[in-house]
Amino acid sequence: MNNKGRKYLKAIRLALGILFLAFAGCAFGISVRCAHVLSRIQAGPVLMKCLSAFSAGALIALLVIAVLTFLFGRFYCALLCPLGICQDIFSFLCFRKSKEAYNYSWLRYAICGIAVGMLVFGWHAVFLLFDPYSEFGRIVGAFLAGGFVPLLVIAALSIWKKRVYCTSICPVGTLLGLLAKWGVFRLSIKERCVKCGKCALNCPSGCIDIQNGTIDNERCVRCMNCMSVCPLGCIGFGTARQSESPVNPSRRAFIIHGGILLAGLAAGAALAKCGIGVLEKAARRLKILPPGAGDASRFAAKCTGCQLCKANCPQHIIVSAPGGTGPVALDLSKGHCDYNCNRCSQVCPTGAILPLTLEAKRRTKIAEASFNAQNCIVFQEDEQCGKCAKACPTKAITLRKNGTPKPVNTKLCIGCGACQDVCPAENKAMTVHEIEKQVLLER
Repeated sequence: MNNKGRKYLKAIRLALGILFLAFAGCAFGISVRCAHVLSRIQAGPVLMKCLSAFSAGALIALLVIAVLTFLFGRFYCALLCPLGICQDIFSFLCFRKSKEAYNYSWLRYAICGIAVGMLVFGWHAVFLLFDPYSEFGRIVGAFLAGGFVPLLVIAALSIWKKRVYCTSICPVGTLLGLLAKWGVFRLSIKERCVKCGKCALNCPSGCIDIQNGTIDNERCVRCMNCMSVCPLGCIGFGTARQSESPVNPSRRAFIIHGGILLAGLAAGAALAKCGIGVLEKAARRLKILPPGAGDASRFAAKCTGCQLCKANCPQHIIVSAPGGTGPVALDLSKGHCDYNCNRCSQVCPTGAILPLTLEAKRRTKIAEASFNAQNCIVFQEDEQCGKCAKACPTKAITLRKNGTPKPVNTKLCIGCGACQDVCPAENKAMTVHEIEKQVLLER
C-alpha cells in the first residue's frame, strides 16, 4: 500500500470512529430512537449481559468481537469504543506528540483479574468503575447536568499519556489485548526502517520501541497513525511468522504477568464471595428500582451506572446515584412509571435490568401504593376527585358509591406511582413505598 493509501485508511478509521462517537452521544444524551443499538456491540456490556441475562445476540456479538480481535488486533478500541475516540480527540486538541510510555502491565493485569474474578461470581463492581462504555455514559450524563469532573479526569489522562486509560486501566482493553497479543495478523516494522522515530512520536499507546524495531501488539489500538506517517512505508501487517515483533519470549515476564492475573482473579472471586461493603450499603440505600431489576442487592451488584436507561426514560424518573458512580433508581416524586413503556429493560446493555416484554412489565410489581384518608381532599375539603382511580392502570384503586377511594388492592397494585402523581393533595393521599423484591403478579 502506498503512502496515500495509508493516509486514506487512517482517514476512514477516524471518520467511522467519529460517526460511532456521535451515535453513542445521541443514545446517552438526547435519547434518539435506536441509537442505543451501539451498546449491543460493546465488548464490556455484552460480556456482562452474557453472564447476567444470557441472550444469543450478546453471545454472538461477543464471539464476533473476540474473533476479529484475534485476527486483526484491537480495531474495536479505535472504531467502536466511544471513550477511546474521546481520548483521541483530547490528545489531538492538546497538540502534544507522544513520548515513550511505560508499560504498566502489572496495573492492567491486576485490574483485569479482579474485574473478571468478580464478574464470574455475579458482581460488576470493577466494570462499574472502569467499563469504557459505562464511563462514557456517565461523562455525557454528568456533562449535561453541569458536572465536569469525569470529563476532566479522562481529558487529563489523555493529555498526560494519551491512551494510557486503554493500555493500563481498562479491563476490556486488557482482555482484547491478550487476544491481539497471540493473534494472527500483527503490525511489525520492516528491516528497511531508518529509525526516524515519526511512528513512535505519533503512537498514542506508546507501544513502539523504535530502537529495537518492535511493536507491542497487545497495547496497540490500531489507530493507523504509525502507518500514515511512516515516509518509507516500513510498518504493515504480517502473520505471526512474518511479524518482526513476536510475543515476548521472556519466561520471567510471562510468569510475573500470569501470576498477577491469577492473583487478581483470586482476589476478585474472594471479594465477590464475601460481598463488597460499599455496594451492600448502596443496595440498602436504593428505594424503588426499574422494572426488571429484581431486588436491591442483585441490582447493586450488576448495574454499572452507564445512564443509558436514564437517558431513554420518557418520563425522566430514573435518577443517578450520588456522584454518578453507582446503580440508578426510580424517583416517583418526579412522575410515574408509564404502564405502556418497557424501554429501560430494552436498552440496558449489561442485563442489570432484565429484558421484559411489555406484557411482563405490566405485571411486574416494583413497589406498593397506600392510601392515607387524612390527606385526601374528598375527606378534608369535601370535594369530588377520584383522579387516583382514573389513573390506576391495573384497577387496584376503586371508589365507593360516595366517591371516596377504597383501600388499595395490593394484589393488583404494581407500584407504578400513577396515583401518587395525579393526587392533588399537598400532602399526598396516595403514596408509593418500596418493597423487598420485585414480583410478577398473576392476572
